[in-house]
Amino acid sequence: MNPSQQPIPLMTAPIYLTEQDVRGLLTVNDALAALDECFAHWHDPDTGNIDRRRARVGGGNFNLMGAAYGHKKVYGLKAYFAGKSAARYHTLLYCAQSARLLAMIEADLFGAIRTGAASGIATKLMAKADAHSLAVIGAGKQAIHQVAAIVAVRPIKTVSIYTRTPETRTAFAQAIEEQFSITATAAADAPSCVAGADIVVTITKSAEPVCRGAWLSEGVHVNAAGANAAERRELDADAVLKAQLVVTDARSQAQVEAGEFRDLAAAGRLDWNKVHELGDLAGGKIRGRQSDRQITLFKSLGIALEDVAFAELAYRRAVAAGVGKAF
Repeated sequence: MNPSQQPIPLMTAPIYLTEQDVRGLLTVNDALAALDECFAHWHDPDTGNIDRRRARVGGGNFNLMGAAYGHKKVYGLKAYFAGKSAARYHTLLYCAQSARLLAMIEADLFGAIRTGAASGIATKLMAKADAHSLAVIGAGKQAIHQVAAIVAVRPIKTVSIYTRTPETRTAFAQAIEEQFSITATAAADAPSCVAGADIVVTITKSAEPVCRGAWLSEGVHVNAAGANAAERRELDADAVLKAQLVVTDARSQAQVEAGEFRDLAAAGRLDWNKVHELGDLAGGKIRGRQSDRQITLFKSLGIALEDVAFAELAYRRAVAAGVGKAF
């Protein structure tokens, strides 16, 4: 039996995994494998994803999302608060057969790795096979995981970085060169960052577009991975409409959170039926890239199924390594 198909181990008590535990147990390649597998089971009758809900509190938002992952006989939820001065993230994993809580996982780094992995899966399925140049707009704490996932699935040789602050983009370019041993440069502006790139990543919280369709080259794949609220927009209308293949992780969540899509749909310029789900692509329900000239787009929002699938792997790893504190 494949180790991933072994019955999930049941400890005498749930375990608590810290950020440091996550750092020692999991890599972006682990997340890529977990998400690749879970999206292949997207259409299973016992796979279900509950879209994120938000409630205003304490000057920020309480966020709650959940999923059932029947293939691994688990279910779970992610709960977090995000405000201007504080943020805290937790993922809870349960056994579907016993209904027992298995683990509570501090999910800041955990979430950043799995967000990068979602872009990696989309890139593997949608970008040109020989894509070797990457452009990244944004250099926050999630950006390095976007680069790590894309480097893992495509033969990236050069990375171009743009942020509003020159010092930040220069420091991020240096960090990329040190971590991945590839050439990284700080671009003077966003258009020159994007120009000629095979893959573009936007990883910001911008309310205004940071990437425009006029800058995109033929054959580019775009991962819009930063904006996951209706008031945020990383792409202009032209960037969305130029894409011949448009994919998101969950259409129902995109209809609430993807501002770029909502604007166009409200104006009658985007048909939601032409916005496909990553599980459709991973499961072979739709065809991916048809030519090296196509422009493709993945709008990443972050869904609970990704968290639950990654948490299941984290729990197995923790039990095997004897990591985690019982509570």
